[in-house]
Amino acid sequence: MPQADDELRAKIEKMFGDPVDDSGPYKKLIDAGFVDARGILRPPAGRDISDDEWTCIAFLCDEWDYSFDPEPVAK
Repeated sequence: MPQADDELRAKIEKMFGDPVDDSGPYKKLIDAGFVDARGILRPPAGRDISDDEWTCIAFLCDEWDYSFDPEPVAK
């Protein structure tokens, strides 16, 4: 069930043009090297997660029931 708050949806709308679509935030993370392991997002190894990436992670977890595992994916 969607749970993202209005502030988070507004950030996503500003970034991707739609306050509830998951395709923009998902593509941003995948293009940045994140891995989707059956709905569990994992970051790439060897770098920090940007503020925009954290926003996408929060949105996908809150609004679309993804999960996040902070353990980086090995190179």
